[in-house]
Amino acid sequence: MRKQLLKDSATYLGGSIIVQILSFIGMIFLMRFLPVSEYGKYTYIIEFISIFAFFSDGGFTQHIIKESSQNPGSVDKIYARAQSAQLLISGLMLTLILCISYPTNSIQDFYYLFVFGLSVVISAYFAPMLAILVASGRKDLIFYKDVSLSLIRIFFILLGIYLKASFSYFIYLGFINAIVLLILFLYIRRQGEFKRILNFKPAIAESIGFIRHGILFTILMAANVIYNKIDIIMLEKMIGSTEVGYYSGATRFIYPFMFISGAFMTAIFPKLAKHSEEKDKFKSIQNLALYYLGGIGVILSTSLYLGSDLIFQLFFSDKYDASIPVFKILVWYLAIVFIYGPISNSLVAKNKVVFLVYLNLIMIVLNVAMNFFLIPVYGAKGAAMATITCEILILISAMIYWKGIEPR
Repeated sequence: MRKQLLKDSATYLGGSIIVQILSFIGMIFLMRFLPVSEYGKYTYIIEFISIFAFFSDGGFTQHIIKESSQNPGSVDKIYARAQSAQLLISGLMLTLILCISYPTNSIQDFYYLFVFGLSVVISAYFAPMLAILVASGRKDLIFYKDVSLSLIRIFFILLGIYLKASFSYFIYLGFINAIVLLILFLYIRRQGEFKRILNFKPAIAESIGFIRHGILFTILMAANVIYNKIDIIMLEKMIGSTEVGYYSGATRFIYPFMFISGAFMTAIFPKLAKHSEEKDKFKSIQNLALYYLGGIGVILSTSLYLGSDLIFQLFFSDKYDASIPVFKILVWYLAIVFIYGPISNSLVAKNKVVFLVYLNLIMIVLNVAMNFFLIPVYGAKGAAMATITCEILILISAMIYWKGIEPR
């Protein structure tokens, strides 16, 4: 089992490494091209829409993977309910984007938010398809989709830089994702193994039950997204785009490494869900993830902290020097989250989603309160301090809770 788990993880990691490298290169070029304030505005637009992006899969991805792994004979029915529910959820997502972004932003920012938000809503339609591919073990298709998307995106970023394109050009690049997903959908729809599944008949009545069943996943994803994005929103509203640019500049060398945890847990979660009632197998899978991810996280955080000055000098000269103090705080996010990932996924597999929802909701309130006091005094550094404090509390709380419910 260990060899198979590592093999599955390696497949996801291989594709993710290529994707992250290409995405990283594209963003570095974009950061060097745009003024700090415009890059901050670009980040704000993306992060604001990301608050609503939990609707991009309606919280269904983990639920679909779990149900498909446990009931492989009912994949077509699961997909039909999920896709029908997705249509309803996407409509709600677009409505929320319009209703919230219009009164809280300038007309120009609202235009950017609407354009990028629309691209996310269109892409959301294909979320159940991606979940089915993961559950079906079609890692090759996921790999080709991710690599193709990254190559096309970096091409258009470099083209825009070469042509000295306006700020809005880079916002419109969000539609590339929707186009690539459409091509993938049309391709796999012609494949025998998926033709019956993807040629579904709308099941609106049943989709309501599917939404209700997956509501905890939706709330959990909403809480996670809001918690992770609130720093950017508060920095933009309380100080301005330049400080957002410096904060985002610090995260540019941190968040790309999150693919390691994401790829590892994407490969392992179906196994956790499948063996959730088998104590020994479940614990073996969980410990494997903890040992590998925890160790990798600590090594990454330490290495990046020690090399922080050299990294920023190498990539940006002195343009993002103000990001370095922020980076030295946020860099420990990797170690904390890499340890937390296996624990949180184990709780989901054990149907303990309610605890994670309450935990994240509490931390949102705490994060907002800390940002409210720290940002006016310390700026982006204050937002980083709030984030790390909350991450430590989340990890400690989850570990204590897991120890309390862990079978003896």
